[in-house]
Formats: sequence, C-alpha cells, structure tokens
Amino acid sequence: MSPENCSIEIQTSLIEIARAAEARTESTAYHSEKVARVAHGIAKALDRPKNILARLLLVGRLHNIGLVGTCDSVLRKTGKLTPQEFKHIQEHTRLGAALLAPIPELADVAEVCLSHHERWDGSGYPNGLAGEKIPRLARLISVADSYCAMISERPHRDSLPRPVAAEIIAEERGTLLCPECVDGFLTWYKKTDGRIDLF
Repeated sequence: MSPENCSIEIQTSLIEIARAAEARTESTAYHSEKVARVAHGIAKALDRPKNILARLLLVGRLHNIGLVGTCDSVLRKTGKLTPQEFKHIQEHTRLGAALLAPIPELADVAEVCLSHHERWDGSGYPNGLAGEKIPRLARLISVADSYCAMISERPHRDSLPRPVAAEIIAEERGTLLCPECVDGFLTWYKKTDGRIDLF
C-alpha cells in the first residue's frame, strides 16, 4: 500500500491531535497549518511534482504531533528553559515519530517528525544529521518551520517582522538550513511577501 493510501479518517484524526497539542498556547495554535502552507509554497517554487506538494500539506500538519507529550509548564514557560526542560521539549521529535511508527503508510511523515530539527551543519537534534543525510522533506519543513516560528509571538519572545525573518533564513543558507530549500523559500517569499493565508 502506498503512503497516499492511508485512510482519510486516520489522517484527519491525527491532524486533530496535532492541532489540539498546539492549541494549548495561543502562540502555537495553527503553527503547523502555517508550516504546511509555507512548505507547499517552497516546494511549488522548486517545481516539485503535484504528489509531493499534496504530501507536504499532510507532513507539515503532522510534523509537531509529538508536542502532545510536552508538559504545559514547558510549552508555556516565558523564561529561559533549563537544560532539563530543553531536553524534554526536544523529545517531541522522537515521540512524534513513535506515534506514527505503527502506520507504515506514514513512514515518511514519521521520518520528518523525527528529523525536522536537524541542521545542515550537523548541529541539530535528535541525531546530529548533516547535509544530505537529513531527509529531503525534513529539510524543507525545517525552513518553513523556522520562518513560521520567527514571525509568531512566543511566550518567551516577541514576533519578528516578515522581512527580518526572511533575511535570517537567507543568512542561514548552507549553515543551518538546506541551500536548495532556502532558495525555494526566497522565491516563494518574493512572490507572496511572506504572507500566509489560513482561511
């Protein structure tokens, strides 16, 4: 059975779980929906096939499903995280992958859950993957995730203006972020001014 054949009912239920996990704070509500739409835009700018464009919407919506296991006290904390708290929040990558592991049709989504915080230079987590060892879809989601996080207010910081966030993404090309994915992001950004329409 192909990845696309996972039932709509299962996909919808998982998306609702992911949304509920993020909705515990106003600042993270709809984050994954935004990531999905930016990732779709990046992939379109890179002329990815239609099946990849459609898949990225699901991948983006589920990439943070592991936050369901993150404590409210950590998710909502306004101050700097302790090393123990940071380690706890990092576990959302492993938990998301573990939650989806029993569903073979979502193996690619589980892979992105695990790897979307890996960095091009190997400084990310949880496995310190670098460069092309990072799964392709995870590299793309990483760029979209970084942008959406920066332009959103968080309990511990204010949001950044879209142009500033885009400039940071450009600066991280080839260091923290995949060069090709950053190029696609910048093409998307120039066409849309970085705006994300949810409704």
